[in-house]
Amino acid sequence: MKKIILLLSTNILIFTFLTFLSIKWPSSINYLQSVSRKINRKDEKSHVYNTDKTEITEIGYWTRNGAITIKGIPKTVKKVSSSLPPEITSLYGAFSYRNTDDVIVTGFERWDTKNITDMSYVFSNNSIVDIDLSFWDTSKVTNMNGMFKNAVKFNNGGKPLKWTTSNVETMESMFDGATNFDQNLKDWKVDKVKNNKNFSRGSIFSNYENKKPKWKGVIEINDPIIKKPETTVPEVIIHPSPPKPKVNIPLTRIITPATKWSPILKPAPDSKKGLEIPKANVATTNQQSKKLSTPAIVGIVVGSQVALTSLAVGAPYLIKRFKK
Repeated sequence: MKKIILLLSTNILIFTFLTFLSIKWPSSINYLQSVSRKINRKDEKSHVYNTDKTEITEIGYWTRNGAITIKGIPKTVKKVSSSLPPEITSLYGAFSYRNTDDVIVTGFERWDTKNITDMSYVFSNNSIVDIDLSFWDTSKVTNMNGMFKNAVKFNNGGKPLKWTTSNVETMESMFDGATNFDQNLKDWKVDKVKNNKNFSRGSIFSNYENKKPKWKGVIEINDPIIKKPETTVPEVIIHPSPPKPKVNIPLTRIITPATKWSPILKPAPDSKKGLEIPKANVATTNQQSKKLSTPAIVGIVVGSQVALTSLAVGAPYLIKRFKK
């Protein structure tokens, strides 16, 4: 039971993922359909490859919008089978999105397309295809939208593109951006076409009304092409230097710890010992006394006598003041 639930959950996730891709990226879904697991049933079949997978020997298909649709041809394939399965009624996006560095595919030039009703976007954004497709049977085709959109190299191999288009109903952007296409399409029967917007926009024959189909009751309306201005001088891109990071330094208050004052205690003199004058001090005193000159000694003596005389004279006066 657990295995059945796990299998059902896996299938639901895969289906949801493929549906999302088909809406957002049609080219991706085409590629995924082409390399998915091997399937062989009435409404879906996988491609069959040769040994190195550069050739498709049997073309696969799947169901899209109710139509049996060819599976996208991988970019690594160089050749496809010349036999198109009769079940296929849509060639939607079969060879789309090919770049100049991708390989050129051959083998589809003479496909039997008598059952095809949808040829939309078969060569859309294909930059390398330019082959004669005059052999294709388009008598039942009703949708040619974007068939050669941005197929910048396509010009049908330089040969007229004589197709039967009497049942086609929509040709919007069929040659939009096909800058190399200039074949004459004035003989196409387009009586049923109701949508031809941007049919020839950007192609060489867009300005030549005598090369366009003779529309019945519709007017081709092309949106303006906005071209980017060409610059002869290479653009110089200057990348500014990144700003220097700001460094926030927190403010710090420096507090010097107070030092405790302690008096320096000198050792008390030993009472048992007599006072002794250091010899160094005596010697210093003797030396200083020797340096005193005779005038200095006379000054000291005279000064002492004057002081004593003043005291002797003033003493009786002070005694009388105290007696009173």
